[in-house]
Amino acid sequence: MLKQRRLYISGGIFGLAACVSLVLPGSFMIEQAGPALDVTGDVDGVQLLDISGTDTYSSDTQLYMTTVSAFGNADYGVSGAQALLALGSAEQQLIPVRAMYAKEESASDVDERNAAMMTSSQDSGTVAGLEAAGMEVPMTLVVAGTDEASGAADKLAENDVLTSIEVDGTTTEITTFSDLSAVLRDAPAGTDVTVGFTRDGTAKEATFATQAYETDNTGWDQPGSRLGVYLTPSDLEFPVDVTYGVENIGGPSAGTMFALAIYDDLTEGSLGGDSKIAGTGTMSFAGEVGAIGGVQHKMVGAASEGAEYFLSPATNCAETVGYEPAGMEVFSIRTLQDAIDATEAIGAGDTSSLTTCAQVAADSPEN
Repeated sequence: MLKQRRLYISGGIFGLAACVSLVLPGSFMIEQAGPALDVTGDVDGVQLLDISGTDTYSSDTQLYMTTVSAFGNADYGVSGAQALLALGSAEQQLIPVRAMYAKEESASDVDERNAAMMTSSQDSGTVAGLEAAGMEVPMTLVVAGTDEASGAADKLAENDVLTSIEVDGTTTEITTFSDLSAVLRDAPAGTDVTVGFTRDGTAKEATFATQAYETDNTGWDQPGSRLGVYLTPSDLEFPVDVTYGVENIGGPSAGTMFALAIYDDLTEGSLGGDSKIAGTGTMSFAGEVGAIGGVQHKMVGAASEGAEYFLSPATNCAETVGYEPAGMEVFSIRTLQDAIDATEAIGAGDTSSLTTCAQVAADSPEN
């Protein structure tokens, strides 16, 4: 009788513990498709992207930025019950909180960082979009640090301001990011360059060899070379006013679609015809598309808005294969110009010249 009573008590305790674990926050968070927003449209009467101070052109092309919705945060995960339900869902992904955030990070830290990355993506997307449309955006390029393995490591220092670059006797003044990137695009790795800069207001020069870019996960080698310097653009002088109405969305992954929409606004006609085109990717000041997270969820969100085409960073292509929503074509892009070309091809009804993500994944060294 006593043994049976102990079994009942033990079972009751176990059941109570199980119930508590289903209710209390756990160590996992959930990700799923977030809203896809037409950057060329509005939300509750507020334009997501507005350009003033120059002529703009109406377009029938709808360009969607895509997002991921997360449940749980750096402070605590979802409840055990929510985690169990997510395990049985094809549309939700269960991720350990500590796989996403460091132990010392708080939810407020993450929110602050994501807000800063959104602002940065708007700046870089604006610069890239304006320059693609033929406008210049003067700025100051400040050294934030150097690659220890580069020739610049013992020549340039934090807070140096770049002013010029000389290659083979030709000197280019650096007043925009594209001034620098255009020179390096044509300079093979190992090219000796002389960089003019100011340090504490004093003009100086440094000569060193450029670096090769690292081969990316698709086996692609970026043309040209790099200085091996981390730069922080400041004092941006935008020739027009570009404002964003994006609220409560953080991170850098909308940069490419911002830049694409700006280019479409500033050029005549409808870049992609009357198509609905979604995409993702960070955008650098030099017009380069970078990798993001959650691309599978973002494709689902895009499909829910009726988008039949999706522009993905080439380095995310392997993650898209086999997860494409029915009827959706997914194209690989590495630069803003790739995104422009893809959108034009879609609008023209002939995408035969475009590279699909399936092709990139098939050609990857990992396959």
